Parts: sequence; structure tokens; C-alpha cells
Amino acid sequence: MREWRDAWTRAQHATDALREALNGMGAGVTQTSHLRPTVSRKGTAWVDVGQLPAHLAEKVAEVIRAGSLDHAGPS
Repeated sequence: MREWRDAWTRAQHATDALREALNGMGAGVTQTSHLRPTVSRKGTAWVDVGQLPAHLAEKVAEVIRAGSLDHAGPS
């Protein structure tokens, strides 16, 4: 059970980080309210992104193409 709770905490932190980043890119609360932390049966932490508005998805793609993830830590 401890492993699952730890995974949930990681998923929640990742969800919060993604929400903050998207809000920083101009996404409104209604556009990020559907982000959800989740944990698989195997205990893997996930962020359920659901649907993103097309213009927001394009902004995210631009940031990724610019290489901002090159300096991210290990996943």
C-alpha cells in the first residue's frame, strides 16, 4: 500500500506541475481542470491529460520542439 501511496504522491505532484506550466502558458482554469493524477495497477504514476484545446496543444508542441525538455531530470 505504501508503494501505491508514493506513486499517487508522484502523480499528484506531476499533475500540479503540468497544470502550473500550462497556466503559465496562458491556459485557463477550465482548460486544465481535467488533468488528473492516476496510478496503474502495477503502481506506475500517471497524469491523465484528457483533452487539450488545439491551440494549447500547439503551444505545448512548440515548447517541446524548442528543447525545453532537454534539461528535465530523469522520468
